[in-house]
Amino acid sequence: MGDQSSPKAPTKSKSIDREKAGKLPAGLTENQRADFRQLVEDVYLNNHRKILKINFLRGIAFGLGTFLGGTIVVAIIIWILAQTVDVFPWARDFTERLIDSLNKK
Repeated sequence: MGDQSSPKAPTKSKSIDREKAGKLPAGLTENQRADFRQLVEDVYLNNHRKILKINFLRGIAFGLGTFLGGTIVVAIIIWILAQTVDVFPWARDFTERLIDSLNKK
């Protein structure tokens, strides 16, 4: 582990400060270890711009995916209701009101 009696001056090198990062989690592949090391380097080297950029893009993708997924699910439900009006007569009134309200907007 090395001599821990002499304090080391902080450096801004591209290598990981093992004392701050601690041990790498066990059971990771080499690619996962490299990704983990890169993440630790980004955090400890104060690369806030990269972290903000990644989180911003992740938020945009999450919001867009939620919107599109919800739209597709609602469209499928309405399509199924429209197809089953003849099979379930008790749902006819509800489905017709739903379709009319959607056509008005």
